[in-house]
Amino acid sequence: MVIRGRIIVGASVVTLLLAGCAGTEPPADDPTSNTPSRSTATPSDATPAPTAEAPADDGPAAAEPLPAFEDLVVSTSGLGPLAIGVPPESNPGAAMIRWSPDECADMGDGDPGRWVTTYTGADGGYPTAVEVTDSGVVWIDVLQAGPRTAEGVGIGTDLATLQATYPNLVAGTPGPVSNVWWLAGPDGYLVFETQGDKDGLQPAGTPEQVVLMRVLSPTADPDFATANSDWVAGGCL
Repeated sequence: MVIRGRIIVGASVVTLLLAGCAGTEPPADDPTSNTPSRSTATPSDATPAPTAEAPADDGPAAAEPLPAFEDLVVSTSGLGPLAIGVPPESNPGAAMIRWSPDECADMGDGDPGRWVTTYTGADGGYPTAVEVTDSGVVWIDVLQAGPRTAEGVGIGTDLATLQATYPNLVAGTPGPVSNVWWLAGPDGYLVFETQGDKDGLQPAGTPEQVVLMRVLSPTADPDFATANSDWVAGGCL
């Protein structure tokens, strides 16, 4: 310390005291010092710590829109994206069907649940029906006009046009009130039922025309008729 003996007045005291304090602090670059040197960097000189970019939040994936019923294309492979032979949970057309646990509850049996379509028909009923087994979707009915084949055949197409469009059409056993025809493909069958004004089931003068279409799995027997009955895919009976 340099302060000894006499009292120095005024600013001199302060000067001596400061000088004494400065003399006791080791230089910043003294390797024997345990006191870390103070940084002279200003905040603008400091390098900021890297930060991880937050992943973009795109929100939940948008669900595939339900195709319009009249835009569905029916084929030996299925109805639109609803594929024959594929389970509902992995079916491309899963949005077209839903499980209805009490669909047949009023029938009084012990198995009331059924798969049904998510479409609503013009009359409030189901415009299409589906049957599901352990093998997946095995039967799809088209019950109302709208869907057509890639060649334009659908409910309302007359028999002459149907036969001209598909020269390889197979004729099945005539049913009680309708006739059955089908096309065979690697994935399944596309069946057409035709009916005219015979027995008064169609207005007088109506030519024989397509009244029902259905897609069946390749292991099914397509030779059966269901027109004017309650026998539909996944029915309660």
